[in-house]
Amino acid sequence: LRERIDDVIRPHRDWADASRWLAGRLEQLAVIRRLGATTHTFVMSGWVPQQDVAQLTDVVGTELGDEVAIEIEAATADESPPVLMANAPPARPFEFLVRLLDVPTYGSRDPTGLMALFLPLFFGMMLGDVAYGLALLVISWLVYRRYRHRPGVARDLSRILMMAAAWAVLWGLVYGEFLGDLGHRLWGMEPLWINREEALEPLLVFALAVGAAHVVLGLVLGAVDAGRSGHRHLLAERIAMLVALAGLFLIAGVAAGEAPRGLLTPAVAAIVVGLVVLMALGGAMGLLMGPLEMLGTVGNVLSYLRIAAIGLASVYLARVANELGAVGPIWLGILIAALFHALNLALGTFSPTIQALRLHYVEFFGKFFSGGGEAFQPFGTPTDRDHETVVA
Repeated sequence: LRERIDDVIRPHRDWADASRWLAGRLEQLAVIRRLGATTHTFVMSGWVPQQDVAQLTDVVGTELGDEVAIEIEAATADESPPVLMANAPPARPFEFLVRLLDVPTYGSRDPTGLMALFLPLFFGMMLGDVAYGLALLVISWLVYRRYRHRPGVARDLSRILMMAAAWAVLWGLVYGEFLGDLGHRLWGMEPLWINREEALEPLLVFALAVGAAHVVLGLVLGAVDAGRSGHRHLLAERIAMLVALAGLFLIAGVAAGEAPRGLLTPAVAAIVVGLVVLMALGGAMGLLMGPLEMLGTVGNVLSYLRIAAIGLASVYLARVANELGAVGPIWLGILIAALFHALNLALGTFSPTIQALRLHYVEFFGKFFSGGGEAFQPFGTPTDRDHETVVA
């Protein structure tokens, strides 16, 4: 039945646009009932995005002249205006991932651009295989072609996966992986930087460094936002956490022999100062909550080890596929290897996506993101900016 319905709809792709146009027009007509009106006049109030105020004024002035007066008022402190997430086109597909968690509150930071930068990067670091990346790029591109005229999750997710697949290809060159070690076996492919299968310790250290940078960025953004909004308590808390983390990083550097031993005393002092401030800010429960919050932040950094762990699991499964492919008749080996690589690609797409989302939702957003906002829904027009329908 679904196939028969699709056969009917496929030649009439304009039906979806017509449906949105009709829904918008009906909503425009229905809003008349919500106006405050008398025999000779009416009053209408609502929210308009700041960037659309000039256009609204021009259109009303052109169409109605001086018959309608417009008064623009800024939102007051006790109001909670709806939020319009307006990002650059490359970041726009990630808006639904942010809304999946929550809508930012009015006046807070929209993390969509940051997610567009880091989520595909983390995905690529975990999958990190040229062949898998190219295969995923082709699959996601085919899905995008099918749904590019249908605004929704499928189209946005396909665009996200295309970006992630491109990063997977780049990291595959960095790791020197093409279907695991098959590229090395066939034509001597070598990594540009690190062989994940052999250099386990550098890989883990790199994952921790990425986690530390990401978490610190979240704390810095949280401190900046707290300073702008006048939340001194939150600002002091973020600064204290940054000071304590700086001390921990210095101690780790001294222990690894990468920093002078003379920095050990300042590092311990930084940790003590940070913990004391955190405990003081915690009030009656500060003695307990301060250290727990510090441990939680350290746990956030350690959580980025999953980037290395998931990548290693993919590497070993690819090696198993290649080993099985060399056993028995060549046709049977190729079939078994293909099945295992297909399974690895499926797992390598699902797991990195889920884990990259978790690293953002839990470890990163928790440092600065303020949810609970209401999404802006203009009446009478579709909200998808890529396929706007002009209603005359």
